[in-house]
Amino acid sequence: MNIIFPGMDYRLSLIMAGVDTLEDRREALTERFFKRSVIPETSCLHYLLPDRRDSDIVNKLRQPKIVQSLSINTVKFSKSFIAYRTV
Repeated sequence: MNIIFPGMDYRLSLIMAGVDTLEDRREALTERFFKRSVIPETSCLHYLLPDRRDSDIVNKLRQPKIVQSLSINTVKFSKSFIAYRTV
């Protein structure tokens, strides 16, 4: 871009030429390769992908958990790190 538009800012020269940045083009090529070559079940790389997760399970993982308090029976345990962190 510097050769075509000497002295012009890189971003401005990209807009003038109507070209995406190298980073954007690499990202698009990577995404296109992944969708065409890895995702189809016929791909030799498909086995590398993890199994699809059930959306109900994923939604449950993202919900806050209810923490149950510990029952502390001794003074020694009440002063321990475990009891301190759970209260």
